[in-house]
Amino acid sequence: MKQNMKHIRMFMTILLLTFIGTSMVCSAGVNGIGITSMEITPQPAEPGNDLTLKIRVINEGVESIEDFSLKIDVKYPFYLKSESKNFENKRTLNIGSSVDNTYYLAIDPNAVSGTYPVEFDVYINDVILNPSDNNVYIQIIGKPDLTIKADTIDRIAPGDTFPLQLSVNNIGTGMAKNIKVSSESESILMRGSNIELISKIMPAETSQIECNFIVKNDLEPDAYKFPVKLEYIDEQGTSYALTYDIGLNVLNRAEVGIQNIKITPTPITPLDKVHIAGIVENTGNGDAKQVVVQLMTEEGDYKSFIGQLKTDDDAPFYLDIDPGSAGQKNFNLTIAYIDDFGSHNVNQTIPVQVTRPKSNVLLAIFVILVIAGSAYMILKKRQDGNGQ
Repeated sequence: MKQNMKHIRMFMTILLLTFIGTSMVCSAGVNGIGITSMEITPQPAEPGNDLTLKIRVINEGVESIEDFSLKIDVKYPFYLKSESKNFENKRTLNIGSSVDNTYYLAIDPNAVSGTYPVEFDVYINDVILNPSDNNVYIQIIGKPDLTIKADTIDRIAPGDTFPLQLSVNNIGTGMAKNIKVSSESESILMRGSNIELISKIMPAETSQIECNFIVKNDLEPDAYKFPVKLEYIDEQGTSYALTYDIGLNVLNRAEVGIQNIKITPTPITPLDKVHIAGIVENTGNGDAKQVVVQLMTEEGDYKSFIGQLKTDDDAPFYLDIDPGSAGQKNFNLTIAYIDDFGSHNVNQTIPVQVTRPKSNVLLAIFVILVIAGSAYMILKKRQDGNGQ
């Protein structure tokens, strides 16, 4: 029984020593493998182009490596086209010896700027035992490609200032930086410094900016396309300049108001017929159509039809109204008109003081009425007497 236990202990010791020895050999062999890139052409590489990669595998360990092979592990954005030798065939790699291989790769056209690893799998006796860093790193630098999208611009007239939301999108593969946005139009100008700056836009990113533009007063109403310029550089300092047209519909806008107004008589009493005379003018850039002056009072609704007022034109209006009872009044005057922007109402309040008639005036009126009545009665009797 004791002898059997002794045999078991010896067997376990041999098995453990064998395992430790094997591990030490494998570890020493793997740690002795070095993978070095000898050539990367071109460098930096560009999306959509071909790439030549030459590597060297060196046995830097303390013993030869039997049944050695190596396989490239190609991942996005690279595609393997061909290679000069087949590293997958097993071979012996002696101490200090090396072997080279050249790979011909293609780069995906949509690959964005960055540093990408090309990995290699090391096989010893068909078992993957990779070094701590079995990668070769390749730098790819793409090219930026900026586009502009603008919000819809509506209801703009000559002389107007309007904000414009711009979306600058990088649909390219490289970073754009030092981006300048400016107006190239002589009639539609950017407010302020006439330039907006964006520090950088990465691939597939969008930057939102708001620019303030002003339309010159002398610009004729019409449909226009005004150019917005983009200037920027890429990661290698190459300059780009692009121009995009943004649509703008400039409309007529009328500005109608009262130039002056006169009310007679003064003072006003409830017995008077009030005469209002005024002038309506159009100081806008567009024609005003269907112009109507309307006055609302307690006693009624009064209108004066003017029709069309062209730019810088004016026209008179007249209203004869009943002032109503005595007291402080606020007459509501409204000018209604139509231009390219639609219907408009301009309101103005006219304060009027209606005073009570003086007593002598009333007495005079009463006397006149009595005399007139008496004269009428006398005349009536005479006519009746002559009739008999």
